Amino acid sequence: MSFSSDVKEEILKEFSKNKNICCARAEKFGEALTATNIKSDLNDEFKEFLDIAKLKECCIKSVLKGVFLGSGCIVDPMQDYHFEAIFKNKACAEYFFNLISLLDFTPKLIKRKKQYVVYFKDSEQISLFLSLVGASQAVLKFEQIRVEKEVKNHINRTTNCETANLSKTITSSVKQIEAIELLKKQGKFASLNEKLKYTAMLRLKYPTESLDYIANKTAKDEKHRISKSGLKHRLDKLMALAKENDITKG
Repeated sequence: MSFSSDVKEEILKEFSKNKNICCARAEKFGEALTATNIKSDLNDEFKEFLDIAKLKECCIKSVLKGVFLGSGCIVDPMQDYHFEAIFKNKACAEYFFNLISLLDFTPKLIKRKKQYVVYFKDSEQISLFLSLVGASQAVLKFEQIRVEKEVKNHINRTTNCETANLSKTITSSVKQIEAIELLKKQGKFASLNEKLKYTAMLRLKYPTESLDYIANKTAKDEKHRISKSGLKHRLDKLMALAKENDITKG
């Protein structure tokens, strides 16, 4: 069964336990909203529900249930976050649009071929809708999936960030090592000051590590302790010297 089918089955099961005449009619009215071609056809049978301002809380929830049972759909949250209800008549669609807007939903109304669709894609609003229509088990399942997706997305973002940082570190390291080797080839390395030589030694010793990692390695060495920014400044200096000497030689 689909996620929507499971929700509808739960709504019908739970609603039948506490069904009173008023709520039963409100649910029937909600279903009728999705089925009628002319809103005015509902005036005689459901006149008491047409004025949204006069609806009781229980009736509002029942109307929502009726609409969902009539033409509602919630996409499997594993795939996407999407709720929609389809109406044959624009006025009926606008009624539902106005009703859920009053409940702090932010729906959209579009025309799809000859039908009118009210939809929203916010995951928190879909969870709230499920709660309002009494689908507590569906809420739990939906929230579990939502949390799992958020954790997975966070892990993916973190992994991508770490991969990008690693790639950036390696690219920088390769350029720095090339500069050091070029200085040696040019015969300029021996004339460097001790700080630059020490920095070059560190980079060659830890060719794939970040500047943070290398700086931490020097933390216990009072004589040669250096910060990340200090390392970067010295390595930039080595690269500039290599480039300068290469141009001069050329």
